[in-house]
Amino acid sequence: MKYPILIGALAAMPFLIVWIRRNPGEKQKLWVLMGLLPFVLSAARVFEVALVPWPQWPGYVKGLEISALDLFALAIYLGSPAPRNPLPFSIAISFYFFALMVSVFQADIILPALFYPWQLARVFFIYAVVSRACADERVPLWLLTGMAAGLFLQAVFVVWQRYGLHAIQATGTFNHQNSLGLASHFVVFPLFALLLAGQPGWQPLLGPLSGAVVAIFTASRATIGLAGLGYAALFVLSVLRRQTQRKALIGLLGGVALIGLVPLAMLSLEQRFSAAPLADDYDERAAFVAAAAMMLSENPLGVGPNNYVVAANTKGYFDRAKVAPTYFSRSTNVHNVYWLAAAETGYLGLVAFVLVLLRPLTTAFICGWRYRQDRRGDLLLGLGMSLLVVYIHCFFEWIFVTVQVQYIFAITAGLVAGLAQQLGYWRHSPVAGAPLAATQPVMQERSRQA
Repeated sequence: MKYPILIGALAAMPFLIVWIRRNPGEKQKLWVLMGLLPFVLSAARVFEVALVPWPQWPGYVKGLEISALDLFALAIYLGSPAPRNPLPFSIAISFYFFALMVSVFQADIILPALFYPWQLARVFFIYAVVSRACADERVPLWLLTGMAAGLFLQAVFVVWQRYGLHAIQATGTFNHQNSLGLASHFVVFPLFALLLAGQPGWQPLLGPLSGAVVAIFTASRATIGLAGLGYAALFVLSVLRRQTQRKALIGLLGGVALIGLVPLAMLSLEQRFSAAPLADDYDERAAFVAAAAMMLSENPLGVGPNNYVVAANTKGYFDRAKVAPTYFSRSTNVHNVYWLAAAETGYLGLVAFVLVLLRPLTTAFICGWRYRQDRRGDLLLGLGMSLLVVYIHCFFEWIFVTVQVQYIFAITAGLVAGLAQQLGYWRHSPVAGAPLAATQPVMQERSRQA
């Protein structure tokens, strides 16, 4: 069934490209859908096809895959005008691909090691499309509208799973509750920053509220704790940037909401740990890290991307690290994406990976702070906080390497790059045009003219 759908989608692409070119006034629908798709693709697996399927491979990528989002982004790219500006962060991205390809040839089985570079090529293409599109100042708000709608749908799902299915840790439509929790970080902080800055519309309020529901019902300690720290840090940073009565009121209402949310979060965590109490004499996370450290020590160039589980089992690293001899323990990755990158891609790959992460992070905070009189600067600070919280969360999870999370990371990095170019960050002079606050009236006016 999947292949006929893929063939049909490919056949329809020329018509979509022509429609995009002939209907520039309909761009809002395209970008709202782009923001929404990463949150709903996992609920409709029929729209993801493996061109070279390896469903039994124990790594995190199961083949050379392609999704509806990839084809949708390609249609937008081919149907849009040529870019005027160079692509930011291209040197860091190129360096990372070089490091990945070096590590690919360290793998015992090369083909599944190639699955991850292919996935990253798709992800960075999404980044390039979003970055280029953000030359239009309306696109960031449209993308965030889709992302807010996607997170709201996840909040509906987790409430139904908790009270309808009695799930202790709700997953939404994601594969795991931790994936959903980490993905929510990308949405809540930029919208909370816009809420503090006074951006009109339902998105700045709905996003953080949906994120709070998701964090509580996933019952993930890292998601709940880091979300709380992120909200507090972003609030303080926004107040230091510019004090307003609106921010004081939001701070007061936030404190009141916290009084009600903390007991609910504690109850959710209590139910989780009473159902599955922690073992006192075995630290599985530490055992995974020990296995990864041995891999890196004996393989400075890595064991190959998408190969941690295979190498750990076939070369005795799990045995030497005393990982529990259960199927679940022996079929998962080290719960730290930095150790996973180091074990699979070596020292070179780890350096390149961290560089790719740091470039949008530093750009978001520096550019956001520099343009303190522009609401796009507030949005950049929120995007930077999202990235920072996600990077901290990655010390406790490996799921950043899954395609669904990486799609959302690509959109976030594209927003950072596009907004920084709007503001003239690399030229140190702002681009002429209206700030984000004016995008909604401009959007309404242009839609009336269309």
